[in-house]
Amino acid sequence: MTQEPTIQERRKEGRSPSYLGGQITTDRRVISIDCVVRNTSGAGARLAVPHATLLPEVFELHIPKKNCAYRVRARWRGADDVGVEIEPLEAAEAPIPLTLARRLKILEAENAALRRQLSGE
Repeated sequence: MTQEPTIQERRKEGRSPSYLGGQITTDRRVISIDCVVRNTSGAGARLAVPHATLLPEVFELHIPKKNCAYRVRARWRGADDVGVEIEPLEAAEAPIPLTLARRLKILEAENAALRRQLSGE
């Protein structure tokens, strides 16, 4: 009888304990959810977040202390935590500094407001 490998055995990299504040945002950056980034590795992390089952499959993870953001994909879910894998980046892409991500969010909101003004709404 063959035993199913455990999650730890299936991982390509070991994980390091961590306790970092993070923010989860969706593609449109409409909603921001606070989380705690736990057990990090170069390929992913475990996020402690209430109602993890309601998160989308792919989302952005911002880690202010590291001043960066990642596009991640949910690999497993619990009631209050989710395991994520960092999406592979194309050669020209790199993690987005948090300050740039915040500035982009502000500029997108200003752009939308100007479009509404121009359309007469």
